[in-house]
Amino acid sequence: GPLGGGGDFRVCARYHPQDVMAHRSILYIELDGDETHTVPLFGRGTDISDQTDVFHQPDQVRADVLFVIDCSGSMGGDQQNLADNFEAFIDWAHTLEVDFHLGVIATEVQDNPGMTGDPPRQVHPGELVEVSGRPKIITNNTPELLEAFRDLIRLGDDCSNTEAGLEAAWMALSQPLVDDPAINGGFLREDAKLYIICVSDEVDQSRGSADFYVDFFFSIKGYRNTEMMAVSAICGDCPDGCTRPNGDGAQCGGRYNDVAARTGGIFESICTDDWNQSLQNLGIDAFAAIREFPLSRPADPGTITVTVNGDPVGQASQPGAADGWTHYADTNTIYFGDDVVPDKGDRIEVSYTAQCL
Repeated sequence: GPLGGGGDFRVCARYHPQDVMAHRSILYIELDGDETHTVPLFGRGTDISDQTDVFHQPDQVRADVLFVIDCSGSMGGDQQNLADNFEAFIDWAHTLEVDFHLGVIATEVQDNPGMTGDPPRQVHPGELVEVSGRPKIITNNTPELLEAFRDLIRLGDDCSNTEAGLEAAWMALSQPLVDDPAINGGFLREDAKLYIICVSDEVDQSRGSADFYVDFFFSIKGYRNTEMMAVSAICGDCPDGCTRPNGDGAQCGGRYNDVAARTGGIFESICTDDWNQSLQNLGIDAFAAIREFPLSRPADPGTITVTVNGDPVGQASQPGAADGWTHYADTNTIYFGDDVVPDKGDRIEVSYTAQCL
């Protein structure tokens, strides 16, 4: 039957190469109204089972951070808390010399062209907000960076009561908005980490399922590049919500918190009395060096060896432990624990025998 708005479906394909060549194809998805979407497919046949993947830790971490801010009633104080404590977040980018993009969108998905916020600005669904005299994409080179962010983040509380942050982020990072130079073009960079931070005191009312948004956000950077995308949440505690220091209640973040957990992001309570620490935690997570790398072929776990700049690195004493690397079979990635994370500019080699599927 027809697929409703916000619905999703899954397409599974299996590749059976008959020769040792590269093969390309295209999956066509035809929609009503003569609209067609194309998905490029690529595979390479090989009869060689020994594989060495080479990675380079970038000399500079690049990160695109999208703040998704609830601008309905009762959020003014939370926006001010973000503005007042933003320095704790961005200090980590300066300390680690990160090349960053920062942008702000609202949870608004119903066009609301009225002026709102301090200073006043228009809020449109999925569009990076812009304030007179300030850039809508904040970078390392933005003059008066702290003041610029504080102006962008104070969206006010005059938006509709349909808080749909996941849908708004989907709109912001999808065509046509994501590449339109007059709207969001230039924010999302192919070689940068994508870090989405949803801030709301209400449940998410997006039309799609949580599965749909998790799948979409992962698809932006590739399903195996788990280190290159995460969604985090500053929302109400679950399952019962919480009460903020000023006495205002906040509902359980629900799907925001669920999507954060499923994409490797973190949760911070909107009811905290220490926004400085919460934003520091988010900054550490957003701007950290890459520590997980996707293998190009399914690896036989017992054959994996890892070197950094030619020096062997041992396997972790237990999955995810700090003292070595871990192979996660579900994502087919190599994860480096806290004590062995490669430094800037390091060359990483992972050798293994590929499994024949």
